[in-house]
Amino acid sequence: MDLQQILKQYNTLCEDNDWQVYHTPKNLASAITVQAAKILEHFQWVTEEESLSLGLIPARKKQISEEISSTFFLLLALTNKTGINLEEAIAAKAASDQEKHKGIPDEYLNIDM
Repeated sequence: MDLQQILKQYNTLCEDNDWQVYHTPKNLASAITVQAAKILEHFQWVTEEESLSLGLIPARKKQISEEISSTFFLLLALTNKTGINLEEAIAAKAASDQEKHKGIPDEYLNIDM
């Protein structure tokens, strides 16, 4: 996946529809929250087991895929507007988490000895 190419296509879509004027960091962050809620709607009233099978239903998989893609576009637009290199940020976060979470911390084991 070429993030720069995806961003270029998304920016063209935004320019063609005059959306750029609305794409401030605040508005994009708000839109991400709304879009994430649309993903959650698919899972809100199902059991854990049912949630695992939603991706097996073609129509539901397509709907969820579209919501995830919309959220991703907004995240990509926000990183672009704020000057954040998404690939570098993800790599740095992964390295930080790897260092921070070496194994399972004792406080989460809840084992009485």
